[in-house]
Amino acid sequence: MKILYLPNEYSQQRQHEKKAKIYPVLMAMEAEWYKQQGHEVYWNYKKSNGVTMGDMEEEFVDKRITEAEGLPFLDLPHPDREFTRAKEYTSGNYKYLPGTHMQAADGCWHGKCTFCVENKKLYKVRPVEDVISEIQECVSMGFKEVFDDSGTFPSGEWLGKFCNLMCKTGLRKKVKIGINFRFGLLDQQICEFMKYSGFRMLLYGLESANQYTLDKINKGIDISKVEEELKVASRAGLEPHLACMFGYPWETDQDAENTLKFVWRMLRKGYAKTAQASFYSTPDGKCNENHRKYVKQIYNVGYDPRFWLTKLRDIKDVSDIKYLWKSIKAGLNK
Repeated sequence: MKILYLPNEYSQQRQHEKKAKIYPVLMAMEAEWYKQQGHEVYWNYKKSNGVTMGDMEEEFVDKRITEAEGLPFLDLPHPDREFTRAKEYTSGNYKYLPGTHMQAADGCWHGKCTFCVENKKLYKVRPVEDVISEIQECVSMGFKEVFDDSGTFPSGEWLGKFCNLMCKTGLRKKVKIGINFRFGLLDQQICEFMKYSGFRMLLYGLESANQYTLDKINKGIDISKVEEELKVASRAGLEPHLACMFGYPWETDQDAENTLKFVWRMLRKGYAKTAQASFYSTPDGKCNENHRKYVKQIYNVGYDPRFWLTKLRDIKDVSDIKYLWKSIKAGLNK
C-alpha cells in the first residue's frame, strides 16, 4: 500500500483552535510502523515544482494521512527523524536548537479533566530504557533539546528511574528535556534531581486560578499549593511554563481577571518563566465569548518593569538572551 503523510499545523495539537508547526512525533512513529510493515510511505513529499504529491496526484496513493490514526501506541517504533525531516520544525518552546518532540506515554495518568482529549483515555507508558534509547538517537543526530508531548510525563518510580538513567548514560550533559506535567507531584528534592538530570521546562496546565472552576473541570489540583510548587521548581533551576484558559461559561469577569492576575504575579516573581493562554470551548459550543479578550492580555505583563527585572536576573548565557528575544517576538505576533 502507498501511504502519503501530509502533516499540518494541527497534526500534533490537542487544541485545534491554535495552529502550531511542531514536529508531529506521533504521526512520525506511525509512519515508521507502516514502513516496517513493508508499505511504501511518503512524508510531505513535494515534486520539484513545489506541488505536494497527493494534492495533484491522489490516484498515486492508496491512503492520505493528516493526523495520527491511533495505532497501538506501545507497538510503535521510534520515528525516523531523517525521513520525516524533524530538523525543519523549529517551533515548540525550544530554548536550544535543533530541538525535537517525543512521546514517552500516550494519554494522561489523571485522565479526568472534562475538557481534555485525554479524558478517560487509557494511559500507556513506554519502558524507560526505550525512551532513553530514543533520546540517545536524538543526541547522535545533533538535537540539543527534546520536548516530551505525552499528555502528562510519567511520574513516581518511572520518573526516578528515568533520571537515574539520564545521569548514568551521560545524557544529562548532552541534551535538555522539557515535559508536560501536573501540579502536586514535586518537592524540593525531586526538583533538584530533575534539574541535575537534564530537565529544563515543566509545562503545567493551570487552566484557572479559581478553585471552583478547577473542581468543575475535574482538574484535581489545589490552587492554594500552586505558587509554592512553582517557587520550589524555579529555585531548583527548572523553568515552569503556565498554560491557562479563558472562556468558561460559568466564570465572571472577576474570575477571569483573577486567573490573569495570578499568572502575571507568577511571571513577575519569576516562579513561572513563561506562559500561554487559550480559549475554552466544548463540542456543544458553550463558552463565554466576552472572555476571549483575556487570551491576548496574558502578554500584557510585558509592560510591567518588574517582569523585565526578573527576566534580566534570569539571564545566564547567550541562549537565555536568544530565548527571551524569541518569546518577545511570539508575544508581539499574538
